[in-house]
Amino acid sequence: MTKNTFVFLAVTGLILRIIFSFLIPNFKGNDEPAHLRYAQHITAEKKLPNLHNYPTESPAGNEYFQPPFYYTLLAPLITLNDNPSLQLHIARVVSIIIWAVGFCFAFKLISIINLPQPHNTVVLAFLALLPTYIANSSTANNDTLTTTLSIITFLYVAKLLSQELTFVKLLALSTLISLTILTKITGVIFLPAAIWLIYFKTKGINRKFITNTALFIASTTLLTGWWFLYNFLTYQNYLGPIDASTSTFTNIPPGAYKLYLILRGTFFTFWAAYGPANQIRLPLFTYIFLLVLTIFPILGFCLSLYKVLRKKAKMPINKKYFYTLLIVLSTNIFLLLAFNIHQHQPLGRYLYPSLFSIALFWSIGLNIFLPKRIHKYLPKLVITLLLCLNFLGVITLTNHY
Repeated sequence: MTKNTFVFLAVTGLILRIIFSFLIPNFKGNDEPAHLRYAQHITAEKKLPNLHNYPTESPAGNEYFQPPFYYTLLAPLITLNDNPSLQLHIARVVSIIIWAVGFCFAFKLISIINLPQPHNTVVLAFLALLPTYIANSSTANNDTLTTTLSIITFLYVAKLLSQELTFVKLLALSTLISLTILTKITGVIFLPAAIWLIYFKTKGINRKFITNTALFIASTTLLTGWWFLYNFLTYQNYLGPIDASTSTFTNIPPGAYKLYLILRGTFFTFWAAYGPANQIRLPLFTYIFLLVLTIFPILGFCLSLYKVLRKKAKMPINKKYFYTLLIVLSTNIFLLLAFNIHQHQPLGRYLYPSLFSIALFWSIGLNIFLPKRIHKYLPKLVITLLLCLNFLGVITLTNHY
């Protein structure tokens, strides 16, 4: 991939995010009022918010169960203005900047793992142009920081896979993962990957593996445990007031129908959905086409994985990177399903911490079904597709609002 391609995707992604930050009305992004209110309480009270102290606020839809790192970073910035609408736009600008940082680190990650064409451009195209991700990273929320920290964390893991794993580097990894967890609980998806890294570097389960794993777990527990303890002491729940926040969610018994709803909701909101409740969608024909572009790459990737395990094919990247990406994505999917068993909220953005992995595996899977002479055109086709989806998104939002 040339630097011109990187610059094009970076500039296009930036322009689209600026457009959507103005196109989406104030407080019409996902849970924007609750996200901003969290930071406002920190600004005013100089401490973490306590839902019990706000009798005039509706507990339903609160975000106080979210870890505090994002809101602590945002709090001093919104003090620049007392107007809530201007504070919101400050938060939106922060989201766009955070996305840009993550995009640059993703470019660095691609070079570290030596990701070849067409996959490197496809990955960056997803990170720059995926419609829901654009909407998500141009509004006020903690998801964008979670995704960026996830990219940075995997970049560091990728470096450690080729370096000596010292105690200092292990503590640095623990700190990165802890910051991700303290941004959103989804950050725990890196815990299995970290243990896999230790296993890989110590060449099996031995005394060094046990020592390093114990150090990593102890450090991560120390850095994040205070938050869970605070929640328990304040709300008698280690996850905070999440039950109050989700009290209005539809209660659907576990079963095949619920699994269908989880898959359907995750599919729609992963690709393109807008509005406070993701209720604004593109025309139906768009999703029929996207469904085909979801099912076939999944089947193609499973076929590729089968061939790799049978040693009949090779992956486009070194196996140590591939398996690490796969572990992170698998853990992310498991966490999404586990969460939806208890709280029905199938949102595609919950998979964005693994967006790098998803885009890569999607590209690998789609390549299986494309003639070889088409492979070199895949990046242009993907970029064109995503730009068209965003064009439809602009039209849809303009007509809706």
